[in-house]
Amino acid sequence: MKDIKSIVSANLGILRKQRGITQAELAEKLNYSDKAISRWEKGDTLPDINVLFEICEFYGITMNDLTSEQCTAPEIDQAFQHQKMYRVWSCALAGVTVWLFATLWFVFNLPNPLWITFLWALPISCGVVMIIGRTMFNWVVHFILASVTVWSTIASLYFHILFFGTQDNFWYLFIVGVPLQAMVFIFQRTWIVRAIAKKKGKNKKERFDDGEEESTQNDG
Repeated sequence: MKDIKSIVSANLGILRKQRGITQAELAEKLNYSDKAISRWEKGDTLPDINVLFEICEFYGITMNDLTSEQCTAPEIDQAFQHQKMYRVWSCALAGVTVWLFATLWFVFNLPNPLWITFLWALPISCGVVMIIGRTMFNWVVHFILASVTVWSTIASLYFHILFFGTQDNFWYLFIVGVPLQAMVFIFQRTWIVRAIAKKKGKNKKERFDDGEEESTQNDG
């Protein structure tokens, strides 16, 4: 007799690797933690039947495929691949454009010490990429981009004031970065919790609607 649990857990890992996504990326799509994905693939536990069907739908397979020892995911649609690459290159182009303007501003103002322009280019480019790729990146990438934006903005402001302002050492500006970093972390966690709650509410509503429909059919 086949060990269905072992087969399913092994297939979950195979399918994810065939798609070329990380456990964190899959976890965000399913509104679960990456630790849960890891436990599923190790065979420590398995998700409920509703989540398994959602996984099958995501990979474009059937439940029979998931429980088969020869499970493979169909090829990713070419249009999807092109769309993903378009978004990646759009983010890259936006970031490079910011640095291009910073370089031009520096070149055309060479008599002046405007090297600070390149410091400001870092938070601006990170912010632009974060906005353009808001629906493409997972929460880890957004957290990194937001953190870099916060601290590079503070650093740019610090050096700007230090070299072009009152010459005072405003080192305490970096203290402001601590609560800002905490706000970024809290916002990210709130975003994840809200997405999970929304997903669970949607699944609960679907189960309620299915039960109501079945009850109506039985009464008829």
